[in-house]
Amino acid sequence: MDIEALLKEKDLKVTPQRKAILTVLAASHTVMNVQELFQEVIKILPGINFSTVYRNLDTLLARGLLCRISRETGGDLYELRREKGHHHHVICKGCGASIPVKFCPLEAMAAELAGKGFLPTEHRFEVYGLCDRCQEKRR
Repeated sequence: MDIEALLKEKDLKVTPQRKAILTVLAASHTVMNVQELFQEVIKILPGINFSTVYRNLDTLLARGLLCRISRETGGDLYELRREKGHHHHVICKGCGASIPVKFCPLEAMAAELAGKGFLPTEHRFEVYGLCDRCQEKRR
């Protein structure tokens, strides 16, 4: 993955901090919380501080490079947006794998919401469970 090209495509300045964050997320096949992400980024950029990582996450999210997944126990999870367009996730509670799904429950509600004069501005839909591998491990 060409991280510099990805940043430039989104009209973002290419900085060592952004490159490190995206490098870590590109190498990960699971979602990461900000602390896990920071622990990996600091291996690439030892001088980076936590607030810099956090601030850059907001920028990368705003430009559509990342997905943020709210966890039922609190604290957001992050992953590199690998799918184009609108999608949701199913998240394994065993290994943390995040699997994008195209289904959006809001589409089924659109007509009803419009009829009530309600305009949704954002929504989240995540399903938590166990992937095939984690189910197998529990058997």
